[in-house]
Amino acid sequence: MKRFIVFAIILSVFACSTNQEAEFSLTNHIPDDTEAIILTPNLPEFIENLKNNSFIKESKFGLQERLSSQLQFIKHLNLRSKTGINLSRISSETMVYTITTKKDSALVVLDSLQNKSVETLKEDGVELQRIAIEDDKFFLYETGTTSIISNSKTKILDIAQRKNLLKSETFKNAYNAADPNKTSVFLRNSAFKKITGLFENFNFPGFRNFSEWSILDLDITKSEMKLNGISLPGNNSFMNLLSGVNPKEAEVAKVCPSDFLSFYSVNFSSFDSLEKNLNNYSKDSIAREFPEILQYVRELASIKLKSGNLFVLNAVEIEIAKENLAGLGVEVENYRNTPIFELENPGIFKNPIPELMLIKENRFYGIVDHFIIFSNEIDPLKKAIADYQNSNTIAGKSYYSELTSSLSSASSILMVSRLPEFYASLDKSPASEKLSFKKNSLAAFQIISEDNFAHLHGIFSNSEGQKMNGSGAEQTAYFKLDAPVNLTPYFFKNHETDQMDMAVQDEKNTLYLISNKGTVFWKKKLDSQITGEIHEVDLFKNGNKQLAFSTGYQLEVLDRNGNSVKPFPVKFNEALTQPLAVFDYDNNRTYRFVLTQNKRVYMLGPKGKSIKGFDFENAKANIVKAPKHIRLGSKDYILIAEESGRLNILSRQGSIRVPVNENFNYSENEWYGYDGKFISSEPDSNLISVTQSGAVSRKNLGLADNHRVVANDDLLVYLNENELSINDKRLSLDFGLYTDPQLFEIGRNAYIAITDLQAQKVYVFDINAELLPGFPVYGTSKVDIANADLDSKLELIVKGEENEILLYEF
Repeated sequence: MKRFIVFAIILSVFACSTNQEAEFSLTNHIPDDTEAIILTPNLPEFIENLKNNSFIKESKFGLQERLSSQLQFIKHLNLRSKTGINLSRISSETMVYTITTKKDSALVVLDSLQNKSVETLKEDGVELQRIAIEDDKFFLYETGTTSIISNSKTKILDIAQRKNLLKSETFKNAYNAADPNKTSVFLRNSAFKKITGLFENFNFPGFRNFSEWSILDLDITKSEMKLNGISLPGNNSFMNLLSGVNPKEAEVAKVCPSDFLSFYSVNFSSFDSLEKNLNNYSKDSIAREFPEILQYVRELASIKLKSGNLFVLNAVEIEIAKENLAGLGVEVENYRNTPIFELENPGIFKNPIPELMLIKENRFYGIVDHFIIFSNEIDPLKKAIADYQNSNTIAGKSYYSELTSSLSSASSILMVSRLPEFYASLDKSPASEKLSFKKNSLAAFQIISEDNFAHLHGIFSNSEGQKMNGSGAEQTAYFKLDAPVNLTPYFFKNHETDQMDMAVQDEKNTLYLISNKGTVFWKKKLDSQITGEIHEVDLFKNGNKQLAFSTGYQLEVLDRNGNSVKPFPVKFNEALTQPLAVFDYDNNRTYRFVLTQNKRVYMLGPKGKSIKGFDFENAKANIVKAPKHIRLGSKDYILIAEESGRLNILSRQGSIRVPVNENFNYSENEWYGYDGKFISSEPDSNLISVTQSGAVSRKNLGLADNHRVVANDDLLVYLNENELSINDKRLSLDFGLYTDPQLFEIGRNAYIAITDLQAQKVYVFDINAELLPGFPVYGTSKVDIANADLDSKLELIVKGEENEILLYEF
């Protein structure tokens, strides 16, 4: 990594100098072994930009002390003209430099210095000065209008005698392409090999013989460094591989998990052109054979994750590509509706193009959209599939979009790294090295082939503001049950930690209580499946929470240790026909447990005894929905719907409070309180409204028979086939098989969740019908939403695979 940032190291050295002024002419005085050249029209401004860059200012590089000690004297120079800094032996312990600028009588300021010496030397007819300022020593030679400073007397003598100077037509072409108004860096291929060792960690071998010369113009701000330039190839340079191969858009970010370490992508419009160049480049007498599938792809990519590596093929003909893979492996697992195959020959895609990408063996592969993803381990492949389904890829992050907006839309090669994590994954750096990366710091380098040269674009972004921009739904954990999940998972308050645990039941009637970190507190075998929801209650009004629910024949209340709270359970001789309803009229934890057996209603108090004074016991016909408590203004109502179509709107005592003279053809939707009225719907598309005086009205919304409605005091939400309406704001979803919309009120905000069981996607919207960032995510059931831990973000739990619970944060 330190070789990757040596360029920034070199630049940062000058940030230690005081503001100066500069100008110079470059090409007549460059030693022929120069590997890197920094050319700047305004050295003081360049130094100031370096000093203000947060990364350089806050970081400490391993090589910084050595370079600073060699170039510390720059602060004593009046570099007021265009300045060139030529560097050679850049990877050695003592770097050789020559600094060239316009001759100035005030170039070296010595008057105010105490520890100084100036000695005039004459050697081989060349007169020069050896200057010592404190611990810094250098040589100064002046000729015509030019001043040259170096730590090497040999370099000075060679320049004076016009020996061993750079004479390269390729360099001259690169120099002519430089923007004279910007700071530019010229890099020889030997410098690329020495200072860009990081690229080897991308599985990219190209910089071993990348090009003869490259030039990069620099733009440095407080939080970014941008590089834009060109590379000019020499004989048999790597760049020749891309000649005539048109660039394409890199799409690997669409399947790259957002917590990746790095990715490297090669893009081409036609593999035929690339294949021809590869054969010419290798100079083999026999044409090489490539996997046939490469004819149907336009991108090869390598992704590094903390858990392993991925190799990705981006297919333009995915069905043909699938046929090409058929018979090469067998399906070993179906993960989230995505088959995972194991290759019979894991080495079939090993180093298919070693000049472009170093790929190891890959045993497994899966296909998402038009991407074929390979891995030698199954877990990284599952992670890629899960993050793709959860929309948790780097392409969906705003900080990535902002970074790549500075790049071209089409690439021949694109490399991106997530710097803090990527740096941490490499070999440990010396203790003296400290790099100050901010969260979500990214670096990107792009190569775009064009005729006989290549465009280069790079950006390093270290912006503090990206922390907020990267927010969105992310899967933070998953939990496995012993048997398939049967019940929507529910959050349950843990009064000991002030966080939320999770309650869920499996198909074997076992109820689990699990912490939000995955610790299973207990498992309890129940008599049958829980019907309806799990309710959170506080029977003793002391903040200690209990779980209340009904099963087929009993009402149960459990404490957080899984023990029944006496006198529960309350058992019934006949089956309960509707789920448990829990009323808390005044939000004072004086609970009413309401249960139904056909026509009969039971209302029990916190001690499991029947509530005296509740007179409604028997309906005229079977009750078709769990009794519902609705509060409109300051008045309480209990709604009981009968199979006959009769609607009973009762007082707390069970007497008729609102007489309703009409019968209804009920849909599967419940009754809700909305806008001061009671609302539900009929199967024939009518929205029913009943006033508090019993007046009935109907509004034809053109709803299909299977529509779903949910509401609260201020929000009316309904799903009609694939159209979701939130307070008359409508949006079209993909056609699918959807759960009922769920409405969550958390603090001052409300959220609407809905799951497409067919596509296995969970959507969460705000009250303005805007999909929240990071959604949809993978899920196969209804959800529960709460602030389950101690931070400000919300959590969502949902069933994943058949015996899996997923936890998301957003």
